[in-house]
Amino acid sequence: MAESNQDNSTIIGYYLRSVIRYGNIFLKILLKRLVLPEITVDELLDRINSNKSPLILDIRHIQEFYGTNGHIPNARSISISKIKSNLEALQPFKEKEIATVCPGGGLSLAAADILVKAGFADIKSLHIGVFHEQKYYSPPKLCEFF
Repeated sequence: MAESNQDNSTIIGYYLRSVIRYGNIFLKILLKRLVLPEITVDELLDRINSNKSPLILDIRHIQEFYGTNGHIPNARSISISKIKSNLEALQPFKEKEIATVCPGGGLSLAAADILVKAGFADIKSLHIGVFHEQKYYSPPKLCEFF
C-alpha cells in the first residue's frame, strides 16, 4: 500500500510540474499579447495598400518563406533565430513601423519583443498569424499563397 501511495505521489508530482511549466509558458505568451502592440489583418492590408506600408518581417526559416505556402509580397525574411544578429541591418527602420509575421502569431510576438527591447520604436505583431488569416478570410486578404 505504501508503494502505491509513493507511485501516486510521483505521478501527481510529475503532472503538477508539467502544469506549472506549461502554465508559465502560456502566461508569458498571454502577457506578451497584452503588452506588445498587435496589428490585425485588415490594418496591415490597409497599410500595405497605402503609402504607409510598414517593413514586414516574416520570421519563418528561409525555406518556409520561399516554400509552397509563399509569403506576403515585399516581406523580408529574417528567421526568429537570426533576429538578434540582424539588429544592425534593421537600424534604418528603428523609428519606422515594423510588422512581424509568422504562421500562428506566437513567434512573431517573440520577434516583436526582441525588437522592442533593442529600442525599436514602432513594432507590431500580426494578431492571428498568416496561416490563421486563411481561415478567417476566403480568399485570404494578405497573400494569395497562404
